[in-house]
Amino acid sequence: MSLNILKNNIKKITPEKISNIAHPTIKQSIIENPIFEHLKIEPIFDFPPNYNLSNLQGSIESLLISIIPENILLDFEKASSQEEIEKVFGKVNEKMPIIIHSNLSKNPPFCFSFCVFCFSDLSSGISRFITEMLNKWLIPGKSIDINGHRSIRFKFKNFSIRKYYFCEYFINILTDDELSLIKSNISNFINELKLIILSVQRASEINFNMDLSNSEKSKIIEKNISNLQLKNSSASNALNQMQIFLSNISKEKKLNDITKNLAMLMHKKPQEFDRNIFDSLHSTSLIFKGSFTTIRETSHISKIIAEKYFLKKQILNQSDKKRVVKLKFLKTRLKDSKREVLGILIVMNLLYDSEVFEKNYIIKSITEILNNIKYVKNSYITDLREDKVISFYLEIEKIKKTPFTQRELSKLEKNLPTSFKVKTKKLINPIFHPRNEEEILRNTVVLTKQLNLVQDIPQVIISYDKQTSKEISFLVILLRLIKKNTPPLNDLFKNTFLKFLLDESKIVELLKNKYPKEANIFRVSLNKFAFLRDDHSLDLRQARQKVAKELTSVIGTFRDFNGGLLSKQCEALDALKKLMPNLKKAKEPFLEDFFYSIQPAVMQSILDTKMVKKFYLMFDNQMKKSIDKKNAMIRAKQAGNYYFVMIKTAEVSLKEEIILAVNKLKFASYELISSSIDQMDKKTLGYILLTNDQKKKDFLIKAIKKAI
Repeated sequence: MSLNILKNNIKKITPEKISNIAHPTIKQSIIENPIFEHLKIEPIFDFPPNYNLSNLQGSIESLLISIIPENILLDFEKASSQEEIEKVFGKVNEKMPIIIHSNLSKNPPFCFSFCVFCFSDLSSGISRFITEMLNKWLIPGKSIDINGHRSIRFKFKNFSIRKYYFCEYFINILTDDELSLIKSNISNFINELKLIILSVQRASEINFNMDLSNSEKSKIIEKNISNLQLKNSSASNALNQMQIFLSNISKEKKLNDITKNLAMLMHKKPQEFDRNIFDSLHSTSLIFKGSFTTIRETSHISKIIAEKYFLKKQILNQSDKKRVVKLKFLKTRLKDSKREVLGILIVMNLLYDSEVFEKNYIIKSITEILNNIKYVKNSYITDLREDKVISFYLEIEKIKKTPFTQRELSKLEKNLPTSFKVKTKKLINPIFHPRNEEEILRNTVVLTKQLNLVQDIPQVIISYDKQTSKEISFLVILLRLIKKNTPPLNDLFKNTFLKFLLDESKIVELLKNKYPKEANIFRVSLNKFAFLRDDHSLDLRQARQKVAKELTSVIGTFRDFNGGLLSKQCEALDALKKLMPNLKKAKEPFLEDFFYSIQPAVMQSILDTKMVKKFYLMFDNQMKKSIDKKNAMIRAKQAGNYYFVMIKTAEVSLKEEIILAVNKLKFASYELISSSIDQMDKKTLGYILLTNDQKKKDFLIKAIKKAI
């Protein structure tokens, strides 16, 4: 019998009908057809007593032949050895899940068939899920009328190593509107259903394929079994039990143990686990729509969803309130160009309600590590539905289209989490700060008194005013002498990048009864993005220095009345950076935080730059060291006339005790220099004692140790 005849008539062929066929040649050709023989199935459950499922089996076998692609059926027909048969079944498995429906070209009302063929051993919650999906999403916003359905879990007699699930639903279409909606939606619905099933299978395989010995499994289970209380009741929720279970052990074991316990729980209760994972991954799959899915393999998208599911679970079961960043690199090829791209999945927790993390932060972090890459357009997917856990996915590619090396992946894996932690931004409420007229008047009077000679240069006070989403502005008080050729202030600001807004201009008095002293109060604004640091804080000092420099170009040389020390500090910081040419850009914010934390502040510009560098390197090294939460780490070192002491602790209260104890020693302000930085759970404190007096050094160490 030919393949076409077999496929066209296969739904009519059941075991009973075969036995009733009168023509012996036709009957024998059907029975002996290799396709029919290879696709014989047997249920993976025991029949009820005195119950015969041969008709159901036969009809399912017929349906399987009708939905399996013809090229694979031809391979079945040619296969003769067991090895060849297994290879063809491998081709069937590659096509899974197979989802089809009957013709929708009839006029309502009519009933159509919807079939799903997939693996059973990794998707045991699928029966309920498919029913819910059909009801909720086949016609969005409207429940459908399901007349009935049939399903079976089985294995093929000639390929018993895998278990399968087949179901068929009979769905009523009552009106033309329903038919139109189903026709327009069913293609996307099937693709989405395939994606979810593949995602669940992928998630299950991640756990089941873990390399755990029986002794390792037993050890973990025995340690935590008393807390599980797994019951036989079908109402028990294995996913909730899993979360409690993992929360208990996360206090004692590392994160890699979490995935081992997860695998064991899935092994103990796969049915309940899969039922919950379907619901979870369905909501995630809704994010992947449109052009993103069009040019990417469904299997790749399912990997993203499954990996995100497990990374999120790991973070949710982290007991400590620390920033956790999880990464997964997924190489793939885009269908439209076949070029290789690198997908980066990022899952991280938020510690505060006001935190923000965006695409440009990710791209900037990546380009700081690898400078030969570019972002793949329209590859950015974000999931911000959770309050405390957010996830991002995007793709990058080499500018020269070459593959990513293992070394490059290692660099990304090592450096990206730290960079992301630094770049997480906190939203800060804008400040309502009305102009203080009394302060402006007082400063105007002070500057007026500075103009005593005809040769005196203009006097300026520059102070922060406000910032908007794009700009930062400063309030400037300018006192100058008006001479014969002095141009109006508005004319001076015509050729500058500063936005100029004059609030007030008036003559306050005359010098020698001849030269007017002009007081000008105005605002200047400039783009603030050039002054954003890696942690998205605004570098006010650098912005002010930029304004001061530009004002020099506009009005000429002037005295920066309130910026002398600031200018010296900036010069000292620039000198420090020049001494450290190999400093990574990502470390610059930390260097700046360290520098400006040096107290007394005047020491920032007075202290020898080489000693500041040494102080920083010791400080940085101390911060990198691990420490017990209940203890403190002390390191002391003499370098010439400088005695360095570094302390690291995880307790804020302990750090405050040390500062209080040292302050009681009453060292002169020029003798003792300090610096202090807090980063998450790292509290680091440093001192420089400018003396060779051993007694003073002993006093300092003794006071610190006593406080600890």
